[in-house]
Amino acid sequence: MRIHFGLAIAVLTFAGAGPALAQANCDAPIPPAAPDGKTATQAQITAAVTDAKNFIAQSDVYQQCLLDYVRTQKEQAATDKKPFDSYIETTIQKQVDSNQAAKVRTGAEINAAVNDYKMAHPK
Repeated sequence: MRIHFGLAIAVLTFAGAGPALAQANCDAPIPPAAPDGKTATQAQITAAVTDAKNFIAQSDVYQQCLLDYVRTQKEQAATDKKPFDSYIETTIQKQVDSNQAAKVRTGAEINAAVNDYKMAHPK
């Protein structure tokens, strides 16, 4: 009885790992938080702009990694003479779209913080 239970757990663990093993090995960057431009210091705004630019650059690398994964999977399917699973491309495209939305949101938030800073600190 105990052996069967252990075997069942091992089979379920391995079967559940299949989809995870088929995922791209790309690390999504974490979007930075924009400071409150009305109360932030110039150094905080400058650091936030740098963080936003770094996030956007890392996002470009991340998105390319995802797209390269899809290309590689399509090439492998063709080499193996098997149909390409379109679910892979759909899933990856959702990740790209989500990251792109985060890039746009990060840019808008940092621009708003810079504008608020300029309004709070006129020259």
